[in-house]
Formats: sequence, C-alpha cells, structure tokens
Amino acid sequence: MAGERGIGPDEVLLSRRTWERLRDALYQLEAASEDVAMDLMAGRPTKAEYVEALGHLSAAVRDLQEIAVEPIALGD
Repeated sequence: MAGERGIGPDEVLLSRRTWERLRDALYQLEAASEDVAMDLMAGRPTKAEYVEALGHLSAAVRDLQEIAVEPIALGD
C-alpha cells in the first residue's frame, strides 16, 4: 500500500481524524505550557497556584496521551 501511494521510507500515512486530533492536542499542550509559564512568572505564585498550573498542564498531557496513533501505511 505504501508503494502504491508514493510513501517514502521515512513517511507514515495517518487518517485525517488521527492527524487532526494529534495536531489539536499538541496545540492545546503548547497553549497550556505558555499559560503556565506566564501565570507562574507573574509575581510570586502561591502553592495553590502551582498546584492549579500543574493540573492545567497535566490535563493537556492526558488529552495527548489518549490519542492512539496507528499508521495506515509505513514507507518501505
């Protein structure tokens, strides 16, 4: 199948749905990371603020972990 689709040896074919979910989850993780950095750099954060920031970041990581990336075809 990979050869028929012109997939090179370093390429992988994913479903559009998987790609969109992966892309969105990576964007959410990036945004969460930026939010946490900005929140913690503003002033003197309390322990509660650190816990809240970690929870926000952890939720974004869990969303990413839940995506099953199963290739449709692998390059030769």
